[in-house]
Amino acid sequence: MKILKEKLDKLSEKWKSLRNYEYFVNDGILNSQIWNMTHPRILFLLKETADDFTQIAETEIDITKGNGSHFWWNICYWKYLINSISNGEKPEFINQNELPEVKFNNNILDAIAYVNVKKNCENKTKTDDSDILRYAQQDKDLLAEQIDLINPHIVFCSNITFISYQQIYENELTQINSICYRHKDRLILHFRHPSYFQISGGRETHFNDLKNALLKNGNVLSQFNWEKN
Repeated sequence: MKILKEKLDKLSEKWKSLRNYEYFVNDGILNSQIWNMTHPRILFLLKETADDFTQIAETEIDITKGNGSHFWWNICYWKYLINSISNGEKPEFINQNELPEVKFNNNILDAIAYVNVKKNCENKTKTDDSDILRYAQQDKDLLAEQIDLINPHIVFCSNITFISYQQIYENELTQINSICYRHKDRLILHFRHPSYFQISGGRETHFNDLKNALLKNGNVLSQFNWEKN
């Protein structure tokens, strides 16, 4: 993992030198020491950072903190769901105190990767989707290099980051169902933004909608050839 971290650090430095943003978002793998041991490896492709959250790579995330009361919790629920299905279990929605991050890891989320399309932190109060797509097109080669180095099995996208992903990889996706897509041996999930809460049933609705898509007509995860390290 030291070699992977060095490659990602080198890419980050190149990116900074090419763009010269005042505040560059250094994102990626939260914990490179455990990334390759994580199965399946999950990446969340987000639009842009909030506030001054610019040092994301190699950072322990306390899921009880942060501005959004739903963001980290939804990520943990979706990760729990995928891991359960991957392990051959039949997951049901659980109390948040039963989530692995709470029960076993002192509220720390560390077994994911987290990438923003827009690396230029401008502390905007509202995201402009056209701006995100502009950065996706401008930095498509750099973003592809970052994502490919991270090498996730699964990528979560919301509406605009799904379009961004298509731009980055020039529409190399095939559709499995309304939420699930294949990109080579990578599962792309066109789902909701983790901070989205204006939905009846909240986190449980998110959980069950994702579960239904992953188990529709069989286990979608079983269509992929992800080997455990």
